[in-house]
Amino acid sequence: MAGATERNAFDRLRPLRRALAPIEAAQVRRFGRSVLSAIFRTPVLLLHTTGRRTGRERVTTLAFAEDEDGSLLVVGGSGGQARVPDWVLNLRAHPGAAVTVERTRLDVVADELVGAERARVWPQLRERWPRIETYERRAGRTAPVFRLARSDGQDGA
Repeated sequence: MAGATERNAFDRLRPLRRALAPIEAAQVRRFGRSVLSAIFRTPVLLLHTTGRRTGRERVTTLAFAEDEDGSLLVVGGSGGQARVPDWVLNLRAHPGAAVTVERTRLDVVADELVGAERARVWPQLRERWPRIETYERRAGRTAPVFRLARSDGQDGA
């Protein structure tokens, strides 16, 4: 039961996180990073997805890691919340998306990594974010991992 109590406490923070999200996104748009990303010394991007029900653009600030091929890796750990993040569900429904990195917007295609592909990048992600396994345990679910690769036809940035 301790896991359920922990999980509920983190799930209760969801409304606060949703309320503060536009502020963090504005910081990333303006400065290329947010106060939180500076404090935690981690790069962040803005993920622009298409809402699976509304069809509207949704913007989420996420920490990312760069894979050896130059693609970007993001994880749906959501700080240990039991609920799968909306951006994950949106990417599963519409893998064509965009990211804003260092104030530059790029079109990307999302690919959810599973099996051997996920296992290959997991140690790199765990090294970058040591708490990621704690988030998985707290949430009681496997954290989805996505590769965001630039769409064809774009010049290098």
